[in-house]
Amino acid sequence: MKKNVVWWPAIVNEEHKDKYGGYEYFEYSRKTWEYWCKKNDCLFVPFTEPVEKDLFKFRPNWQKAIFVFDELERMGIEYDQIALVDSSFMVRWDAPNFFDMTDRRFTAWRDMDNMRWIYESIQGYKEIFQPHMTQLSDATGVHKLDMSKYVNSGFMVFNEEHKELFDGFKRFYLENIKEFRKLQDEKVKKGTEQTPMNYWLQTNNVDVNIDLPLPFKLTHLQRKELFSHNWQLNEDQTPFFIKYGWNYSFNGIPKEQRTDIMQQTWNLIKNKYNYDNLEFDKILDTMPHKDTAKYTTSRKFKEDILKFFSDDKYKDLTMIELGSCQGNSTFVYSNVFKKVYGVELDSWNIEQSEKKCKDRDNVEFIQKDIYKEEWDFPQADVVMIDAGHTYQHLIHDIQKTMSYFNNPIVIIDDYGNPKTDVRKAIDEMVDKNIIKLSELIGEDSGFLTAAGWTMNDKEGGIFNI
Repeated sequence: MKKNVVWWPAIVNEEHKDKYGGYEYFEYSRKTWEYWCKKNDCLFVPFTEPVEKDLFKFRPNWQKAIFVFDELERMGIEYDQIALVDSSFMVRWDAPNFFDMTDRRFTAWRDMDNMRWIYESIQGYKEIFQPHMTQLSDATGVHKLDMSKYVNSGFMVFNEEHKELFDGFKRFYLENIKEFRKLQDEKVKKGTEQTPMNYWLQTNNVDVNIDLPLPFKLTHLQRKELFSHNWQLNEDQTPFFIKYGWNYSFNGIPKEQRTDIMQQTWNLIKNKYNYDNLEFDKILDTMPHKDTAKYTTSRKFKEDILKFFSDDKYKDLTMIELGSCQGNSTFVYSNVFKKVYGVELDSWNIEQSEKKCKDRDNVEFIQKDIYKEEWDFPQADVVMIDAGHTYQHLIHDIQKTMSYFNNPIVIIDDYGNPKTDVRKAIDEMVDKNIIKLSELIGEDSGFLTAAGWTMNDKEGGIFNI
């Protein structure tokens, strides 16, 4: 069966080792991409052995592009889409699947970070393309490359429809290899295959998708102060590029510092690449969470529930979710419990929930005002309380749950929400020995929500009657 492939070039040129500050950084890039591929059911294919051994005549940057289709076919790999990803990139553990964003077009992101470097490279390689191509020439016959469409060749996605394009690119390089070497080694000394690839794309009128979301395009991190964090807001000290980015390029920094910086990055985030949680991550990545959406729980809250109920003894339980809102949490719970009933007053919310859970055959939504209408729910083993958030609401929900259901496990959200009285009600019920805390779950104090308020304690908890 054809799979999407991440083609990851990491060829070591020992004679260039000092120039690139060593190659130890490969390790940190590889760990992130191997995990991401496994998580997204993609095939990770490292390109570590060059096709051509002369790495000056055939630089690794050229080989990664001109031999990609040849090598995949030689390996017997049946590919769907191919992502060529440089080994100076690290991908965030929960980055969305960019293969789903290509529309099956040639996809790359526009490179505008170092315009002087780009301009000089375009001017430098112009002479080799001038005699061979006319599609981009103006009335005077002068070659004009559109800089606004200039893309980074370190992250490109393509498919079998583009094989002829790459074959032509390979032939053009082989036919003009002496000229290319002279330009890249003596005259231009920048760009290697990137600018020639841009000439080739534009002169062949390739339809290039440059609309990938911004978090996939993080380069020149230090110039954009992305190593910093929101210290003014007294938030966590997670660097901007990790917190807000999905794909980080460690370029534009002194080569001798790259390995050290990538190692530091890996040490900060390595616990996120947890193969034991891979199945959880696949579920959690499908829904929005409290840092990006107002009306849901956090990713950590959902993950803690998945972990708590992962034991086989819970697999046949039924859950009632009081206040299912737009179904973001309901979908997650449906992957844990045998049956989930989402109770919600608002009809529009139910419509949104049903759309999100349309592929789940164990979810049913009930429209009801739990404060004005009689409870006539099926019996449940687990009750999620997340409806009204006043003190009176919580007292009502807990007492009603105790009387209606037969000794259920109770999950309560928004304990750490300073804008509600949830905490006051829970603390009182615990003090009176009406409910007993089993485990606090979710985000900690200091977590900034999409609604703009900051948590002042743990997000919620799991309780026993």
